Amino acid sequence: MADFDGDGLLDLFVANYGPSAMYRNDHGRRFVDVTRDVGLFFEQHATTPSWGDYDNDGRPDLYVAGFLVNVTHYPDHLFHNLRAAGGGARFEDVLPKLVDQHDGSHGVQWVDFDGDGALDLALTNNDPAGGHYLFRNLLPAARARQSLAVDVVDGHGHHTKAGAEVRVYAAGTRRQISSGLVDTGGGYCSQNVMPVHVATADAARVDVEVTSMSGRGRRTTRVAGVTVGQASRPLVVKVP
Repeated sequence: MADFDGDGLLDLFVANYGPSAMYRNDHGRRFVDVTRDVGLFFEQHATTPSWGDYDNDGRPDLYVAGFLVNVTHYPDHLFHNLRAAGGGARFEDVLPKLVDQHDGSHGVQWVDFDGDGALDLALTNNDPAGGHYLFRNLLPAARARQSLAVDVVDGHGHHTKAGAEVRVYAAGTRRQISSGLVDTGGGYCSQNVMPVHVATADAARVDVEVTSMSGRGRRTTRVAGVTVGQASRPLVVKVP
């Protein structure tokens, strides 16, 4: 799940053996199928979707691994989240040739393995030759630093807050820049890291809010005035 259109609500992409689907959260009341509208319609066997803002513009991008038995290099997709005319989101498939030649069949994870602030990509497959590939993101350094890694823990410093929502706002405003979800290990045949990668786009200072569940229901913890590029990595946020 990810807030692909920046409206503050989590939307849902479902990978299928057949047409996959993108469901937009309609004000928390229902989910609407917008697959064709946003450019995500394709009729192939998809196994693993993984959201990651690889260019730190605040709009989550989507990698989808494809798999078909006894087919080598069955097509994968890397959908770049673009701002559509009139607002909203529109996706464009920009899978590089190098990745297409070393694709994934099941395991897909975004991870900033070198700590430069840009998400890198790890793929695994079970083709006859097998493979586990790690692609470094060559995002320019200035753009790579426009991000935060937010580590959400409880009062004892333990990682018990799966499902917590992390949102980043321009400092002193309610203008949301990006968001992410604490995931204990999403994906097929893969495992992710705990810190939530959130982009800061072009903001110099941001406010970070973490919404988590407690015995008293939803609780929001706020860290105001975080200076981008000077914040610790990861930025540890303790929640009730």
